[in-house]
Amino acid sequence: MTTEVLRKKTGRYLCGESVPAEKKQIQNWLSCTGEKDNSISPEERAMIENEIVGQVQAYVASSLFIPKAEPWWKKITAFF
Repeated sequence: MTTEVLRKKTGRYLCGESVPAEKKQIQNWLSCTGEKDNSISPEERAMIENEIVGQVQAYVASSLFIPKAEPWWKKITAFF
């Protein structure tokens, strides 16, 4: 992870705006103290990655299905 990505994620975490997968990931990063045996297992890493991908896919899909309101001037021109 780059420093910019970590800053964005920790900023969202501290403001309470992060998604559950980000919270889990950040809490894991914060719990690592540099010791080698504190790393997460490959299964847990895969689970976190799948959660993040699922949340991104759900967010993108939900934004495609939300209808956008027409501007007022389009409604008036359609009326005439």
